[in-house]
Amino acid sequence: MKPSAWFHRSFEPHHEGPGLILLGAGVGLLAGLGAVLFHYLIAGIHNAAILGTYGIVQNAREHTPVSPWGAWIILVPVIGALLVTVLVRNFAPEAQGAGVSQVLRAVHADRGQMRPVIAIMRPVATAITIGTGGSAGREGPAMQFGAAIGALVGYLFRVPDHRRIHLLGCGVGAGIAAVFNAPLGGWFLAMEVIVPDWRPWTVLSTLVATASASWVTQEVFGSGHLFAHAYISHWNGSLMLPTFAVVGSLMALMSLGFIRLMDRVDAYSRKRLQNPYARHMSGMLLVGILLYVTCRLTGHYYLIGGSYAGISDILLHQMHWPLLLLLLLALKAIATSLTIGTGGSGGIFSPSLFMGAALGSCLGMLLEPIIGVPHLAALFALCGMAGMVAATTGALLSAPVMVVELTGNYHVLLPAMVTALTAFAVRRVFLQDSIYTLPLHREGLPVPENHYIVEEKMDDK
Repeated sequence: MKPSAWFHRSFEPHHEGPGLILLGAGVGLLAGLGAVLFHYLIAGIHNAAILGTYGIVQNAREHTPVSPWGAWIILVPVIGALLVTVLVRNFAPEAQGAGVSQVLRAVHADRGQMRPVIAIMRPVATAITIGTGGSAGREGPAMQFGAAIGALVGYLFRVPDHRRIHLLGCGVGAGIAAVFNAPLGGWFLAMEVIVPDWRPWTVLSTLVATASASWVTQEVFGSGHLFAHAYISHWNGSLMLPTFAVVGSLMALMSLGFIRLMDRVDAYSRKRLQNPYARHMSGMLLVGILLYVTCRLTGHYYLIGGSYAGISDILLHQMHWPLLLLLLLALKAIATSLTIGTGGSGGIFSPSLFMGAALGSCLGMLLEPIIGVPHLAALFALCGMAGMVAATTGALLSAPVMVVELTGNYHVLLPAMVTALTAFAVRRVFLQDSIYTLPLHREGLPVPENHYIVEEKMDDK
């Protein structure tokens, strides 16, 4: 039998397993390579736009040095907004926003079809947004980039529609696994949020995709954790677990405020500034002002990108003033809403991590003398990260898993799960939609959380 005939036969009933594994591995490798180029692109633009230097070296865990432009740094995000709007208007409207909503639209309305140009335009637009000072994460666009790779691979190999949708899920998991070096968290996210199809070959091929993507980035950047490892002493689980339910409830309320703020900024800016150039450039002018003011007050650009260095500072308890944390939390929510809501390109996963860590650390500092447990601020910060992400994105299972993978604090998985579960449940009481599905409901495309893909032909054996 010819190799091509064997490959197409592998997608017939009862024989699709080997083909899925191979395609999953291919999607993962391509997504990993794309994530490496994406990282270098962001670093190059960041160094040129913010620091006036040339090079592609950047450590995301370290703070950006103070820009030599002084107050003129305020205009750098405006220039980036102009470039992003040109790309979005002329080449790829899908490159605007957080990216995951567009993937869900492809899954539920477009039979898993995505334009190949997204694989190029989305990383470029996001690199410009983040590199010029925008407040957004790189994980959402990486997920959309991976999904576009999966769609392209499915088209080239002419797989059935339901398997092309599955390859989108492989690309999503591979994208976030590569960016965060979190293969298990990326796999959970893809299976939970994008394509919840839990049959054996689907599960295995998605896991192969995330493992392949992480392998590529580990070969280039090493296997270290993205955030600092927080020191957490022993805690009494039987007595404290109800406390984490309270933390989760507070994270749910903060998530509701953040989702509403993002939605209001998007609606208000579209109504008041219908010209897309004026709309996004005005929003990024405000972001530039916030960057400059924050740096003047604290000495660091805490709001740039996903605020990875800020998250590490919180986990290491290098920020001792609760009022400062609450101020940065509010500014991060505003800056992210302005960046994404007015037309920028970037993710909301990392900003949610920062806000959850900030509020959790505040709670820990306030309760530490009452409960009598040392290092409570770091523990609550980790759990707050899981709770905020679970409530905001709907990633109930993947949020706590990803948080422990990002920090190496695997022993806090249980309290992180309790926090995430409570945050997700409380948010659902007040708002059915996550930040990813709300825009789609606005368009009349209902995409419920925890949806399930219905097999068109038959189940795996």
